Amino acid sequence: MAKLDEIAELLTEEISEFEKSIARLEKVHDGMKNLQLRPDTAGIDALLKGYSNNQKKNIEEQQKLMQRILRKVEKSILLPSWAIKLSWGLLVCVLLVIGFSVYQVSRISKKEEAAYIKGRDSVMGHYGTFLEESTQAKELYQKWIEENGKK
Repeated sequence: MAKLDEIAELLTEEISEFEKSIARLEKVHDGMKNLQLRPDTAGIDALLKGYSNNQKKNIEEQQKLMQRILRKVEKSILLPSWAIKLSWGLLVCVLLVIGFSVYQVSRISKKEEAAYIKGRDSVMGHYGTFLEESTQAKELYQKWIEENGKK
């Protein structure tokens, strides 16, 4: 029985401690009811609005870029590869013809000089042969040179 008395005594102590804890909890609970807490979310709201504005700006810029890209794609022309190769080939041929023409034009003065020398030599040879064959013409020519040489 002694043990039962001890257990009963411990139980009563525990119950009284439990009642005291409940009383304290009720006081704290009443104090919490009277306390009005209002969380301040202004900083978070401002941060979220700034982020939202940045996102809107980014989206608008991306849409503008996309519109420009789409316009450029719509205006672009797709050419077959053979047409491009043909165009390059024609361009190379035109450049070669122009280059050869410029080369030929630059050589004109040399050709003219060579033709002049050839013609002069031919004429001098022809007149030399003529004067050698015709003594009368040679005498007249020398007389003419002497008259012009004195003037």
